[in-house]
Amino acid sequence: MLAQVQIMIYRLFPATIHPMVVHFTIAILYLAVLAEIIAYFRRKDAFYERAGFILLGLGVLATIAAGVAGSISETYDRITPAVAAMLATHRFYGELTGVLFLIAWVIRLVTRYRKSPARVSLIALLISLVALGFLSYVGYLGGTMVYDHGLGIAVKGLGRHSF
Repeated sequence: MLAQVQIMIYRLFPATIHPMVVHFTIAILYLAVLAEIIAYFRRKDAFYERAGFILLGLGVLATIAAGVAGSISETYDRITPAVAAMLATHRFYGELTGVLFLIAWVIRLVTRYRKSPARVSLIALLISLVALGFLSYVGYLGGTMVYDHGLGIAVKGLGRHSF
């Protein structure tokens, strides 16, 4: 039964599903934090507060999709011992990033319906900034695994830069 599920997953999703999804996730979350920062300093402008709130919610959903896609992509690769520890760290901080952005979004949801709609919670903003730092670290680890260790790359030719 498990083998049949794996075959079905292989047919539905390509090995590159994680890189296809994760870059969209990163862009959304960077834009969400940028909108939150602008909203914090431009409190009378409700547009950035609303944009940050919506982008943060979309970013949380995209983070879940990126995590699922990462689990799928991981099944295609042969994990070497050198990459295994880095992949575990990448996964842990990716999950932590998602949880922190979710907490920030829930705080924003609770504080959104106060009397002042253009007010961004400082606590949510600080949590989002910390999560953005973790997101950058997770991206760094992902890039290191791809470019330095060849994870997810079918090497053809003599070297990494062969054409």
